[in-house]
Amino acid sequence: MFVVTYSKTVDGHRLIDGTPVVVSDASDAAPLGEAVVTGLQRSSEGKLPARDTGAFPPDADFLAWVGAPSFAHYSKGVRSVSVWAANGQGEDLTSVEVTPEANGGPRKGFTPMDGELETLQSPSAMELGQAVQAALRTATA
Repeated sequence: MFVVTYSKTVDGHRLIDGTPVVVSDASDAAPLGEAVVTGLQRSSEGKLPARDTGAFPPDADFLAWVGAPSFAHYSKGVRSVSVWAANGQGEDLTSVEVTPEANGGPRKGFTPMDGELETLQSPSAMELGQAVQAALRTATA
């Protein structure tokens, strides 16, 4: 499983920020939650340099890293969960939203599933990992 971090560029785009964290066993909630916490703390607003996303697509580095020729190829059978924290980099997590996503394939991408949002207040890594596990069970591939 990959924990992919997105950060905002100085010109407002959200791009993958660095190499994804690989979690070898998603059935263990504690390390999964710790990886998600690491990703949330790495994400930031207005940190990445501006980039011409037309000339260099936002997912190009990630697709090369996973060895997929296209997003359509990568996304087949993938389940996705969005995790959003209300506070900035390096701070303790306060309000965290965990949302399973529907896999709409190459045309629609991953979209939040209505009514499935879970909000956690100051979760431990274990609680966050458990929420991500539950969301993964709901997410569609």
